[in-house]
Amino acid sequence: MPIQMPKVQYDSIRLTGGLDLLTPTLSLPMGVARDAYNFEVSITGGYSRIAGYERFDGQANPSDASYSVLTAVNFAGSFAVGDRFSGQTSGASAYVADVSYPDSSTVQIVYTRLSGTFVVGELLTLYGAALGGGEYTLASYTFKSSSFASQSLAGGTSASVVPRATVATTSAASTITDAIAATYTAAAADVYRTSILAVPGSGAIRGVTYLNGVVYAFRDNAGGTAGAIYKSSSSGWVAVTLGKELAYNTGTAAIAVGNTVTGATSGATGVVAQVTLESGTYGSSNATGRLILSSTTGTFAAAENLTVASVVKAKAVGAATQISLLPGGRYEFGISNFGGATGSTKIYGCDGVNRGFEFDGTTYTPIATGMAADTPNHVVVHKNRLFFSFNASLQFSGAASPFSWTPVLGAGELVVSAPITCLAPQPGNQGTGALAVYTRNNTYILYGSGSSDFNLVYFNTGTGAWPYTSQNLNQTYVFDDRGVVGMATTLNYGNFDSAALTQNIRPWVQARRNAIIASCLNREKSQYRIFFTDGYGLYLTISNGQMMGAMPVVYPNPVACITEGQTPNGAETSFFGSTNGFVYRLDAGTSFDGAAISWSLTLPYNATNAPRVLKRYRRASLEVQGAGYAQFQFGYSLGYGTTDLDQQPTAYYATGLKASYWDTFTWDNFSWDGRTLVPSEVEMVGTAENLAISITGSSNSSPPFTINSVIFHYSTRRGLR
Repeated sequence: MPIQMPKVQYDSIRLTGGLDLLTPTLSLPMGVARDAYNFEVSITGGYSRIAGYERFDGQANPSDASYSVLTAVNFAGSFAVGDRFSGQTSGASAYVADVSYPDSSTVQIVYTRLSGTFVVGELLTLYGAALGGGEYTLASYTFKSSSFASQSLAGGTSASVVPRATVATTSAASTITDAIAATYTAAAADVYRTSILAVPGSGAIRGVTYLNGVVYAFRDNAGGTAGAIYKSSSSGWVAVTLGKELAYNTGTAAIAVGNTVTGATSGATGVVAQVTLESGTYGSSNATGRLILSSTTGTFAAAENLTVASVVKAKAVGAATQISLLPGGRYEFGISNFGGATGSTKIYGCDGVNRGFEFDGTTYTPIATGMAADTPNHVVVHKNRLFFSFNASLQFSGAASPFSWTPVLGAGELVVSAPITCLAPQPGNQGTGALAVYTRNNTYILYGSGSSDFNLVYFNTGTGAWPYTSQNLNQTYVFDDRGVVGMATTLNYGNFDSAALTQNIRPWVQARRNAIIASCLNREKSQYRIFFTDGYGLYLTISNGQMMGAMPVVYPNPVACITEGQTPNGAETSFFGSTNGFVYRLDAGTSFDGAAISWSLTLPYNATNAPRVLKRYRRASLEVQGAGYAQFQFGYSLGYGTTDLDQQPTAYYATGLKASYWDTFTWDNFSWDGRTLVPSEVEMVGTAENLAISITGSSNSSPPFTINSVIFHYSTRRGLR
């Protein structure tokens, strides 16, 4: 009688749900993660290895770099990564990204930042000098990637040298696989990275914001005695010059931006960059405010008439004073267009140590609210009014008048029971919005449209927010003492712990709740992101109001402040300032500013609906999706990781990548070399009642990839005795 072999069965697991640290194993959906870092829950399903970040100052982005390869012969000396070399005939120049020597007379150079075009047969020299006593004759060059525009490079000129070799025949560059291409691309990015510098000054970045395609960074000066503002440009960080402010009163007629005002007595002059009207009206000759002057001559005198084209407009209160910033503080920003005109969108901000301000990218205008300690710590634009918080006091400007803080012009004040931590505008009914006002332990809602009907009421007692954590996605999300809380969830569940969206990772959240530092959104991925001072972050993916899961990330450069916005072409972008003075562009490149991204994903022990039945595991199939070369390690732990089972040794696969063995896991090096949706087959050996798989890796050249699902091949054996 023939022996009946056990039937091979299949168990499909769709990866979804994110990290779960608390739910008992047998109650867990098998697609959740039991441990993870540097993965995110994809809005389309599966878990994605996160993208990297790269330093930024407005110059060409490292992630946009391309490379080319050339072969040269008959040389003496050597090339080094980072060297700039040139062609003596063509005048072309480039930087070495990678170099190898196939034989004693040949060198293969991977180069980037090309300016010009090399010519076959020409002499190659170091830029500005002969190369180590010898020269290279260019034998051939092959462009592997040419999408990146040529850059204008500063430097000297090629030295006059005598050729020491005859022209070689053209030869092809060695075959470039996807893995090598990824390595060369990363090497080219490293070359671009070296020219991108930190924001000048000392200490951490105090604030970073983005307007009209330009990043603005706030940092203390080198001595730590004052604050400074820098803006990104094609040549790197450029200091923003702060003007002078001249207070005026007895205003009879408006002064326009661009006018030159003259002191009738002193003869001093100033070019007007901004005008603030803080009280009164020009028609009644009682207007008061300040002029922000971009340049001045002489010294204005108190009580003298200020004229424009010999017409008296107002009187000077005193001399014009230089605008300066005290060091320290933590900046917060709001972007708005009070004027309504195209191109008049401006930045409004505060930092807790200086006056609030308006900034259009060129002109910095301090805002005087009249407070004795005029140092607001939070800001928002709501109902066409500028709101500042001063501890427990919430103050608002006049309608469409961010410089008017007098009740006569519609400004006012509201008071809550504790220092305000966050301000978040809310959608309303029939076009009437509201403003959420958070303290550490309570939530208020401000209803109404202006000083005549503003009504601040308790919304929730016991649920509040940490500073710098409020963000509006489909609803407002904040970080409370119990974790991430949504406004709608708070309304439904009140003070209960179930109000926290991160309840299933509570131990992780509780360990870091006192280290919260910043938050932002990624709308394309439908993510709310929060960051901590220890370099960790948490990405929450929320689709159509439904929590899809949360996963931790860890950056070698901690986030100190962060902003997001849209590029001029409509793409979403994010930037963060770190403790080392650099500004980084987030979701860019294949590395953490050149450093490898390490990642790990461990699924729970899966018993295939039969926790007391032994299974013989034969194979696994992973559905992997990505846009380029990626590699990772695949491991599995049998029978709750017990040492009583024979955990199989390492094995080699047809891909040729070496496997490794670690602890109680069976590790197999696995490589995926596709550019579309691909099922990746992995051999498995062992018999146990369950198993848990892990996917790990570390690379500075692998682009993000998504693991959508896992299918196990197994045969059922006997029950456990």
